[in-house]
Amino acid sequence: MKRCLFLTVVLLVANVLTAQVIDHKGNRNQTYPMVTETNPAIVEMVNQVDTVNLYNTIAWMQQYIRDATKPEALIVQNYLLDRFEEIGLETYIHNHTATIGGTDTLDAGNVIAIQPGTEFPDEYIIIASHYDHPDGPGADDNASGTSGVLECARILSQYSFKRTILYIPFNGEERWMVGSYPFVQKCAREDLNILGVFDMDMIGFWPGEEYGPVTMYSGYSYISEHLFDYYQHVANLYIPEMPTGLYSFVDSYGGDHMSFNIYEYPALYIGDIEYDEQNTHYHQPSDTIGAGVNCFALAGGFVKAVVAATAELANGWLAPQDFSAIVKDGDVLLSWNDAPDTESYKLFKDNELLVEITDNSFVDEDFIDGEWHRYYVKGVNVNGDESPASNMDSIFTREPLQIPVYYDFEDGTAEGLILNNENWSFANWLQHNGLKAKTNTEDNLLQIAEFQWFSIPETIDDVALSLKIAQSIGAIWLNINVFVEVTTDRKTWHKLANIKPSQFEHWTEYTISLNDFIGCAYVQPRIRFEGSGEGVTNYSYSNIIHIDDLCITFDPAGTTEHTIHERFNISVSPNPSEGIVTISTGLEHAYPVSVYNLMGIKLFSKDTFSDGMLDLSFLPKGMYFISVDNGTDKLTKRIVIK
Repeated sequence: MKRCLFLTVVLLVANVLTAQVIDHKGNRNQTYPMVTETNPAIVEMVNQVDTVNLYNTIAWMQQYIRDATKPEALIVQNYLLDRFEEIGLETYIHNHTATIGGTDTLDAGNVIAIQPGTEFPDEYIIIASHYDHPDGPGADDNASGTSGVLECARILSQYSFKRTILYIPFNGEERWMVGSYPFVQKCAREDLNILGVFDMDMIGFWPGEEYGPVTMYSGYSYISEHLFDYYQHVANLYIPEMPTGLYSFVDSYGGDHMSFNIYEYPALYIGDIEYDEQNTHYHQPSDTIGAGVNCFALAGGFVKAVVAATAELANGWLAPQDFSAIVKDGDVLLSWNDAPDTESYKLFKDNELLVEITDNSFVDEDFIDGEWHRYYVKGVNVNGDESPASNMDSIFTREPLQIPVYYDFEDGTAEGLILNNENWSFANWLQHNGLKAKTNTEDNLLQIAEFQWFSIPETIDDVALSLKIAQSIGAIWLNINVFVEVTTDRKTWHKLANIKPSQFEHWTEYTISLNDFIGCAYVQPRIRFEGSGEGVTNYSYSNIIHIDDLCITFDPAGTTEHTIHERFNISVSPNPSEGIVTISTGLEHAYPVSVYNLMGIKLFSKDTFSDGMLDLSFLPKGMYFISVDNGTDKLTKRIVIK
């Protein structure tokens, strides 16, 4: 975990967290199971948590200064591979090349261990940590969290679950998330359905009784608020002797969870940094067992909480997902995804039951224009039990916004523009009267300016959204983003542009094409200004965007398009083999493949290879790594030639 950075280091790595425009759904509206009582099978799992195992892993890892760019990181990577494979999990390495300080690259990668789900294998839950540490033993930061991931894997791998669990110790977190960030980009490009991420980062330090009873803390962004509520409830239910609470400073802005948040995947920071100011061993040679890790009861509590929350979610009955309210053919259409194990659906309007049906859509013929109406749905199973509520959606009018439309904000109004909270205001900035979003609180940030819906006729040749924007962003907010997005169903918001934050106060004009949506009967753009983190700690910094000359026009001048990327994984069989292996990636084109020994020396490479048989029988018996590169991601698989 990297909570305190000098400004020079911050500026050096700031480019790492500039989000690429990757068009994917995200899971910010994900809802979670309703847990009302403990499950005896999960109680059994929780009771298996053994702090002796945590101790032994931390003791082994603290032998090495595990800087992400050094050979010691590769040693630890292979140690983690061995541990996961010993308990029978399928593994691979997600390699990533990161420019650090201008020259360095990473040989060690993210270790991925997979426990496939039996019913919903394409729904993922991730238990994560980071194993690197640059300047000391790093017992608490973060051998402790990595020991927790291994202990979760040891316990949960003994059981079958409906959903897939990924166990991921990342490399490069201390270099400002240069390991988790490309992995999450890969997930976003492939549109993986990640229900939640539990990121354990520093779980073993407690300052003493004078700071109150031993308490587990977590942080979240607005994207992850539902996940936090679920996790806190489950943790307090299964571990009542050690309460779970929210960090007093709301969230940590340094951690691998932040990479997931940028791409709208719910992820929690779980660890002891509530006590950061009391931890004198943080990034010091004294971060060892007994000093930096001085409370195995706390570490064990965190692991128990993650085991319980993961097990409940991996088998839980979820509410209907992707609920939306849109206008279609002049009617208010309410729809949602079919939910497994559900016999019927109860649809609620303004918190009152509207109808119970077996279909997954309904037209509200009693909608009153000019009034906000809020809807959600619950599933009903064969026993008559109700699921948790879906995400809520609202609608105000059936009348479309007439385009072209132009807002100059000179009169202090924005009719037809929906602002999500009172933090929006009208103000003059750099000789422009515009719409202002500002925060100067120690809090997460979410402000949305959303157009009302409209149609784009097929007869239009070109259509674009354009705006002028000025920004003043406090230096610590590296993960703040301004997205321009559009939806045609209120289920998926397509990401068209990421306007990069700047600490410089000037106006910049942007034009974004909407041509992909010509012919769509329902189109709704928005501007989303969002960041997760501690926020600002004083009033010398404030985080502001100003918007002016916001319009949708039929005559764009220069547009920005988005790109969809391919899905990519790696499988090698048989493994072990006698040297003849079959490589499967799912790529439809040729790609380079390389083979390395355990020291990272390249022994064989082929610039163009397609899925199929590869003859490595010329290599001596032993252990090797096969790496495949699709031009964007590099995946590595360990193999044995016998």
